[in-house]
Amino acid sequence: MGMAVGAQKGPRSDINITPLVDVVLVLLIIFMVLTPLMEKEIGVRVPEETPPEMLNEPPPPDLTQVVFKVDESGIWHLNTETLNDANAQERLKAYYRVAKSKEATQGPPVIFFDADDKAKYVRAVKALDVIRDSSSGWTIGMMTESIKQETAPATTPGAPGTEQQPGTTPPGATPPAGTAPSTPPK
Repeated sequence: MGMAVGAQKGPRSDINITPLVDVVLVLLIIFMVLTPLMEKEIGVRVPEETPPEMLNEPPPPDLTQVVFKVDESGIWHLNTETLNDANAQERLKAYYRVAKSKEATQGPPVIFFDADDKAKYVRAVKALDVIRDSSSGWTIGMMTESIKQETAPATTPGAPGTEQQPGTTPPGATPPAGTAPSTPPK
């Protein structure tokens, strides 16, 4: 605010800037406080709509667990089905609907993800994206070790946990007719 020296009569033509600067600074402070609050996101779940082409598709077989595998060549497998990029989301949605219908007895829908060690990283991440995009209700479990079904070694009836060498007879058993009894190597 400037002071005028001398006597002036009539209206002043200079603009008083101080109130304008005060208002602009108050607005700046308000926007600085409110901007971080407006950036927070709120997650919204929209009901999923079933496309008409999926209504004619048969539901997946009766399932107790869902396993999504990526093999070393990058091909996707959903339990026993082989999937491609085009049909993966539709099949995952069908499996999700079945798993969701059994939520009361089997718990929330869980899908186990298993990627081969030699699978390309891009294909594994794309598979995870397809699972996420198919339904937001999946709980994804990562498989870190392959469970291999091996044949159990033959054991003698009286000694649990002992292995029998091929071509030998268990201790205390009689060898088949026409063969000489053999002893296990020491």
